[in-house]
Amino acid sequence: MKYSISLILIILGVVFVSGQDLDIYKHQKNSNFDLPAIPKDMTYEEFKILSTDLRMQDMMIATILPGHIHFKIGEKKAGYYILGTRSLGYLGWVYLSLTDKSLTKIILLDNAGLSGTISTGDLIVAYGSLALIVGSYLYDWIHGKYRLDDKQNRIRYKYARKKVQLGLNLIKSDRYQYPGIRLAYNF
Repeated sequence: MKYSISLILIILGVVFVSGQDLDIYKHQKNSNFDLPAIPKDMTYEEFKILSTDLRMQDMMIATILPGHIHFKIGEKKAGYYILGTRSLGYLGWVYLSLTDKSLTKIILLDNAGLSGTISTGDLIVAYGSLALIVGSYLYDWIHGKYRLDDKQNRIRYKYARKKVQLGLNLIKSDRYQYPGIRLAYNF
């Protein structure tokens, strides 16, 4: 009894102290109030990708909504592939449920309560469904995080490269011409 009360107090303390979302990565600034200087060439889609963060909340949503991460970062084709793959996994689960077999009992190889013995086909369907469900979730999260980082780095590189140019050239004055270093900063 005292352990359950302690557990409830710890959970309530974490909820009230930390807020509504858990962060995996520490944020140093509030991006909702910080207005950045946006280059003239930047499109709204590029700005949206730069300001996108994947948080623990997105990880939880991705467990329920297949392809959520890829849809959020603008890769709809990959999101639909993930949606279809996870749907196939759920169809295997539904098939086993309709034939009076439980996915968890088959995976745990528990024959008690199942009508008859477990066939090889049922094992293939059970483990295949589990692999599709878990694999599509992990692919959505890991590949989505990788693609978001890659897109953000490409956009930063594109605009940082335009900003600073360093070169060696001849500096001309009224009477002389001599070599010098030029540093140009473009807005």
